[in-house]
Amino acid sequence: MTGFLVSPGYHAPAPDPDDMYIASIVWGFCIASSIFTAVKAIQQSSTSWKRSRRVSPYIVMVWLEWLASVLMGIFCWFFLRGTIKPSFQLFFSLVCMWVVQIQMLTQIIINRISLLSVRRSVATRLKWTVAVILGLINISVFVIWIPARLQISETWIHVNEIWDRAEKVVFALIDGSLNAYFIYLVRTKLIENGLTKYMPLFWFNIMMIFISLSLDIILIGMMSLRNGFVYVQFHPLVYLVKLHIEMNNADLIVKIVKVSNRDNQVQGYGMNRTSEAHRSQPDAPQEPAGKHKHRVRERFSADAKTYAEISSDGPNGEPIVLNGIQKTVSTTVTSKWCEDDEMVSESSSTRQLKT
Repeated sequence: MTGFLVSPGYHAPAPDPDDMYIASIVWGFCIASSIFTAVKAIQQSSTSWKRSRRVSPYIVMVWLEWLASVLMGIFCWFFLRGTIKPSFQLFFSLVCMWVVQIQMLTQIIINRISLLSVRRSVATRLKWTVAVILGLINISVFVIWIPARLQISETWIHVNEIWDRAEKVVFALIDGSLNAYFIYLVRTKLIENGLTKYMPLFWFNIMMIFISLSLDIILIGMMSLRNGFVYVQFHPLVYLVKLHIEMNNADLIVKIVKVSNRDNQVQGYGMNRTSEAHRSQPDAPQEPAGKHKHRVRERFSADAKTYAEISSDGPNGEPIVLNGIQKTVSTTVTSKWCEDDEMVSESSSTRQLKT
């Protein structure tokens, strides 16, 4: 008996023992990944709630990504075992979960990029551009993938075999490009400006981009299995691992910010970094009046509101807000006129005592 909108001549692709063996291994890794990711999500959610007493967009995106991946894994597993029968509702639900997965994941990456963007408009344009491109891909999958799975006609099945691989290549390119752009910003905006403590973040993201792209390649390769649905079981695992990478990125940024180097001093909402010339002479005498003293400050601005809720508490309990990483140079000018005025006042008082 077929489900709603399923072709009368529908042939259920029964997985052979080898396919079920692969699907079982993938499902086991998916369960483990979902547990580890949920634990980390709970930790970050608790920290965010204690700090701001609100549910941030970043936390919402994390949980939506996690929920969509777990539900997709459950549906695919029971479909492969024959517990859930093929129907329009099933395939439509799977595509909806996939849409949530790719949209939330890319927005989390763009949120990371916005921390280093000097202009908010750049991050906003990037966010909407990626959302529109992926939205068009999502619509095409609704139009092509669902009829192909319902086996409406051989034409839909053939078109889906081509487009299903093509859209995954497009998403892999978008994912890789966004991560590469973040690495570029870390290198040019932070490290090249003397903030070498961000080198671990730079190398971590280089390693993670290769892992992420490798997962995309494996996913595309699994589409060549004899059972054309087994690769869908691999989807939740791929996106749970990608989500875990993003959450580790957030934790790494917090750890780097909290590192107490000799050139970093935590003050309220910012982290101050004195210039190298000033630090190299701790016992130098006071500079003559009238000269300029420069101080380079690395600040995580609180007024640049992004979707990020990546933050930590300083040693005195003050929040370190990571919404927009900025590097500003402030100049303090000491006026000689003030010192002369104090000397004149002191001399006048001495003359009065003598008289």
